[in-house]
Amino acid sequence: MKRVALAFLIAPFPAAFIQSVVVALWPKEGMGVFEHPATMFVAICLLFYLVEIVLALPLYLALRKRGPRTMVTYAVTGMVLVLLPISIPLGVAVARGGLSTYAVSYNLPFFALGGFLAGMVFWRLTTPRAQTSR
Repeated sequence: MKRVALAFLIAPFPAAFIQSVVVALWPKEGMGVFEHPATMFVAICLLFYLVEIVLALPLYLALRKRGPRTMVTYAVTGMVLVLLPISIPLGVAVARGGLSTYAVSYNLPFFALGGFLAGMVFWRLTTPRAQTSR
């Protein structure tokens, strides 16, 4: 159980790091979290923790004894779990004209990559070493 708790805590770090690097390279002046890498790191971690509590934890508890426990399964599941909630506000923003298609096509790959990496990290931390060497 300690491994699972640690995995839920650490899994968002790669995604948050990637977003922080993007903000460090291209800060957006006057846009709050989008101008400071440290605040972006915290914001992305909080977003991922919310997704973990609402979607990932119930799914993990329901499926932990079933199905294949492969890295690809966890990585793809992480990607889908992150893209589901972020796609809705992005779609609404595009429909209202508040966001361009370019901005959506820019954001979705970053969130998809972040979810994919979070799933990989989660798998690595929750899978015993004997199973990972197969």
